[in-house]
Amino acid sequence: MKKSAKIIACALVVLLTCFVQVILGKNTGLQNKSEDVHPPLFDTPSYVELYDGNTLNIELTAKESCHMGSMSVVLVNTNPEGKGTISFVLDDASGNEIWTAELGESSVVIGEWTGIGNTDFYLEEGVVYRLLVTANGCDPFFIKTQLDATNKVLPFSESIEGVDTGISLGTTLISDKPLTYADVFYHSRILSVILGLALICFIVFGYGRSVMALRKVPELKVLEGFGSDIFLGVLFITLCFSIWINGYLEGINISADSAGYLREAVNMAAGNGFHYDGIAGYKSSWFANWPILYPAMIALMMKITGLEVYAASKVLSMVLVGVLILILRITYKKDAWFYAMFMTNLGLMYLYWYSWSELPFIIFMVLFALSLHRVLVDNENRVLNYAFLGISAFLCFLTRYFGIFTYFVIGLYMALLIADNIWGSKKADIRKIVYMGITAFISGCMCILYMLNNKIQNGMPSGVSRSMWWDDYQTLTGDLVKALLAEIFNVFHIDVPSYISGLSYGKSVLIVLLVIVILAVFVLGNAKKFSRESVFVTTGVVYYGMFIVIRYFSSMDTFYYRFFAPASFLLTLGIAGLLLGKMRNVRFRNGLLLAVIAFVCIFGWSDYAEHIRTNKLPYYDIVQMNWDGDYAEIPDRSVVIFSTLDYRSQYYRPDVVEGTISPEDTMDSLKERYFGSSQMCILTSDATAMVDAGIYDNSINKAITDNLDDAKKYCVITLN
Repeated sequence: MKKSAKIIACALVVLLTCFVQVILGKNTGLQNKSEDVHPPLFDTPSYVELYDGNTLNIELTAKESCHMGSMSVVLVNTNPEGKGTISFVLDDASGNEIWTAELGESSVVIGEWTGIGNTDFYLEEGVVYRLLVTANGCDPFFIKTQLDATNKVLPFSESIEGVDTGISLGTTLISDKPLTYADVFYHSRILSVILGLALICFIVFGYGRSVMALRKVPELKVLEGFGSDIFLGVLFITLCFSIWINGYLEGINISADSAGYLREAVNMAAGNGFHYDGIAGYKSSWFANWPILYPAMIALMMKITGLEVYAASKVLSMVLVGVLILILRITYKKDAWFYAMFMTNLGLMYLYWYSWSELPFIIFMVLFALSLHRVLVDNENRVLNYAFLGISAFLCFLTRYFGIFTYFVIGLYMALLIADNIWGSKKADIRKIVYMGITAFISGCMCILYMLNNKIQNGMPSGVSRSMWWDDYQTLTGDLVKALLAEIFNVFHIDVPSYISGLSYGKSVLIVLLVIVILAVFVLGNAKKFSRESVFVTTGVVYYGMFIVIRYFSSMDTFYYRFFAPASFLLTLGIAGLLLGKMRNVRFRNGLLLAVIAFVCIFGWSDYAEHIRTNKLPYYDIVQMNWDGDYAEIPDRSVVIFSTLDYRSQYYRPDVVEGTISPEDTMDSLKERYFGSSQMCILTSDATAMVDAGIYDNSINKAITDNLDDAKKYCVITLN
């Protein structure tokens, strides 16, 4: 291209880029910038109830002057086919109507934010408004919110007649600044500039010379030498932000299992060992429902950091993510970035956020597979390799009882070595088979001794009966197909598209089978028998197979990501190794790494910046406020009868236990059963109903009656 033509072309690119910037800065003409502001909602069933014909009287005091574009609510207990309506009337302090709106019951999506019509108006700082919500022909329930948190987030303070909490009432704030096209198309300004500069480089120097010049840029040379480590560092920081934001600031990720782990960790940190209710005064409460290693890790983190248990569990998750990244770095060296990409598996992300034992379990599974591979390829049969194999298998068991599957993997490879020795062209080393057997036996005996101790201390090897409950096998199989389908998409950090999830059962099965066949053909055609990749894939497949079979014969949750994500990660590492082998000579690998680093940086910063911009009260603090209210009347060392407390708070008050009373009980039997507790608490409404029922022992009725006069929310009875 001639010099004059290049100048003209570059000028056109500059003009085009400037034109794009001008267009992006133009107002859309649709509306000003807006932001939805919603108070954080609790995911426990706690409602402000509104029944047909009743009115909820809400006083709103404006904290600032602003333009409110609309208001929205979250309602439950409505019928999508119902004919009722919910009316909303906003008055000023003098009783003058500002606006009125009506929401049809059938238009409410239960549990989701729903707009309540045209409620556009200006809020004036310091002015008191009154919102009247009336149910007509329906019974809509609002979800309760923590009042302090609600008033911090919203531009007004709520005060509800007869209610001491906030409700699921949100709004849209409209800015004075108009909405531009740049606001609609995120990152469009910087992307258009980068594209313009790239076009100018190609015009001036040509494609080939531009690429050569880029390779000489010092920063890109750094990328070639340290790009993998840069990515691993960026990924670690991003995942830590994700854990902090999703597990603490924006949500509280505690399941029933999590509450158990945390409660045991608190007891361990307090010096009560493995006694789950030691702080509550029950020294015989041996913790056996789950292996002890994960709560022990949390307790250790509490001691090191001085943090309370939930925060310590989040820090532990960050540390474990770092350990896993370090293992990948040591194992795969400069190629570690490619394997680490799959740590963003959507199922794994959920595991990072929750206080669950799966994250350390995954680490020990990876170490197990690496140790097993080292044993299989080692010609000298080093003792250290077998020691690592036995220890890693035992650590898998100490993290999850299902970790015992690792011994079946060892047995499978022993069988393969025996088959090679009998029928193979290359005879296997008999000593290797013997040493693997000895390793599995010694390590397996440690597992058996652990469960035997559980049996002695707790009465059951794994703490609870895990015999089969009744299951609808057709539903269970349907859940299995859905879970396997989700695992396929989770690898790419996306949910199952609605079109795919909406397919018939038969088509979903075909998709799953097709993916399995494709992966099987690819692995069998490329993996060597005892390669690292084949060991990862084999371990993952054995995990999948054993877990699916066990689930059909034992009691636990249905199939979902928590069960399959650890094995999926192993499979992904194995398949990633095979794929990388085919990419050795691909020229765009550094470009791919650069794009991945840029994407992860933007992805991580977007989450962080969103939280900083909204400046919300941490969700965990909000939940703690709610728990403080729930436990306010419950004295130290109490047993709560027929407890309605949030199950997630079991660790929050480890001095409190749950209990029941049956018609056969007496006060003496209750004192004997709940010997560790100083008081017995019963909801006042339940206590009154128990006395009125006339089916409980006179000693219990008398104890309740003697304490009802002083009762508030709870009737508190002294036990000892």
